[in-house]
Amino acid sequence: MRQCEHCGSEIQEAAAYCPQCGSKLSTVQARKPETGQPKKIRTRTIAIILTLVGLGGGMAAYLNVLLREFHPVIAEQPLVVVPIAYGIEQKIPSQQITARLVEGKIVIPLKAVMDYKLVRFFDPEEVQPIPMLAYITPEGKVVTAISKSENCQSTDFYLKGHNIHCASCPSYWNMSSLEAYACCQKYYPDPIPSSLVGEEIHIDVALMRSWKTRL
Repeated sequence: MRQCEHCGSEIQEAAAYCPQCGSKLSTVQARKPETGQPKKIRTRTIAIILTLVGLGGGMAAYLNVLLREFHPVIAEQPLVVVPIAYGIEQKIPSQQITARLVEGKIVIPLKAVMDYKLVRFFDPEEVQPIPMLAYITPEGKVVTAISKSENCQSTDFYLKGHNIHCASCPSYWNMSSLEAYACCQKYYPDPIPSSLVGEEIHIDVALMRSWKTRL
């Protein structure tokens, strides 16, 4: 209810004329709330939420790399101070280098591994005919392994993203955990323990020469 502007009588809200004095009443429209500002706030809130979700997804992927569980042998491997940055789509082939034999240790330069990203090398005395490979994980772990995938008999590999791929078949594995993403679940390059001595990687030659196929 409201009052007539002329005689003060109570009248209905929607009345156009006062029933007592007959005066024409002014029309009072309810003020509509402005919707522009809340809409802008909602749009900005949605944008912030989407940004946070995107950042959260990126951080989760980054932490997944950093906190990934290592293969048991790789977990005990030495850590290089500066982690290696690998391109997501860049294919990095292996580079053959020459190893030395020093007092029962196969020795290769750390710099060669850091420069080439993936190297392969043979027993200097050719007692073990199967080569070895070496690379550094994205987290900085030095990996030395038998360079063979027994399922397809390949002895060459390449790196792509955070994975090591067989050069002869579709098989590939995570560089840190050796988790398989295709076939050959357990026929990844078999890790052999090694140590870091100054600027050199040392591998016990007896471990290399005593390696047996897993088939």
